Formats: sequence, C-alpha cells, structure tokens
Amino acid sequence: MGLCTDGFTPFSFSAAPYSFWPVFIVPYNLPPSMCMKKENIFLTLVIPGPQHPGKNWDVYMEPLYDDLKLLWDDGVQVYDRSVRTTFNLRACYFYSINDLPALGMISGHSTHGKFACPVCLGTISAFWLVNGNKYCWFDCHRQFLPMDHSQQPHEGQGYH
Repeated sequence: MGLCTDGFTPFSFSAAPYSFWPVFIVPYNLPPSMCMKKENIFLTLVIPGPQHPGKNWDVYMEPLYDDLKLLWDDGVQVYDRSVRTTFNLRACYFYSINDLPALGMISGHSTHGKFACPVCLGTISAFWLVNGNKYCWFDCHRQFLPMDHSQQPHEGQGYH
C-alpha cells in the first residue's frame, strides 16, 4: 500500500489561516485499473489546524504507524468472502505520493535551501543569487547526463 498526503487551505486566503492535511492509503495489490479509483482509496487520517503539522507529523501519524507495524509483523485475521474462509492478512507500506514540501515534512528532510533535492543531496551545484536572496539551480537538470548528450530530443521523442 501507499500513503498519499498534501495540505490545503479550505477557506480563502483572506480568511483566518487554517490548514487541512488528509492522509490516504492506497492498496496496490489491485489491478492498475482499480487501485486509483475513489472507492479503493481510504481516508485514514485528517490533520486539521491553524498551521501545517510540521515537526508534529510523527505525533499525528503514530496510530497509523502502529497499525502498519502490526500488519507487517503479525498480520490480522480477515474473512475472504469469495472462498468463505479466514486468513492472516499482512501488508507493507510501499511508498508515498506527495509533493516536495509534504515529502520534507514526512521524511524530516529539508526541502528548502542549498540542499533541497532529496536525490542529489550534497552533490548539487546550487549557487546563491545575491540580488534575489535565494539559491538557484540553473542548468543542474542535465548534471547526470553524459557530456556528449544531445541538447535536442530525437525526432518523435520529447524530453524525459
């Protein structure tokens, strides 16, 4: 299964500040045509508040972590209606689907500043824009390509 989350402001920006963070679980043991249908996506947690959960993310997620650990370690007895018997269901958390700010909050990785990319970490070539007062990663998107890699896509292909 996978975990999906993202925060949003349910009211207009001119209203009092308020954030809302739903957390969904998506089962990936279904056929691809079924796993992302709304009837197969489970709302497992709602984190409301005046601000995003931030450093308290683990506190809110602890009951879900405990349930996922139970499913991984021991499993739970469930009834399979198609064969009319019970079995021990085990499950694992596979991966998360979220944007970069949510990834930073979930993983504890800083997604701001010089080392914002969780893939590149310290190998990225960021530089500080003095007049912009921020970091820039200009032309870093090609850093993993070979030096002789074509600038233009091949005919009939787009950029990857």
